[in-house]
Amino acid sequence: MLDLPTRPTLIKSQNGVLDMAKSTPLQFDVPDMDCQSCVSSIEGAVHKIDADAHVAADLKTKRVIVGSDAQAEEIIAAIQKAGFDVKAAAG
Repeated sequence: MLDLPTRPTLIKSQNGVLDMAKSTPLQFDVPDMDCQSCVSSIEGAVHKIDADAHVAADLKTKRVIVGSDAQAEEIIAAIQKAGFDVKAAAG
């Protein structure tokens, strides 16, 4: 499980440390994210709407954390367009 800090800071992802200080991280559940290729597709979809976004994914929990100036609805739409079921994570 990914623990989010109560205030923007650095969080660790599979690919290293991401600076989430630019905005409050948004969390999404992507139940059909099963492999690194899925993660790459989701990262690409998010980067199409915000090239500077930071994306961290956890395949075990199927949780994606995005640090972006984009709205949650825009991120959800981009991930859905990439072919994934997605919803904003609770709490």
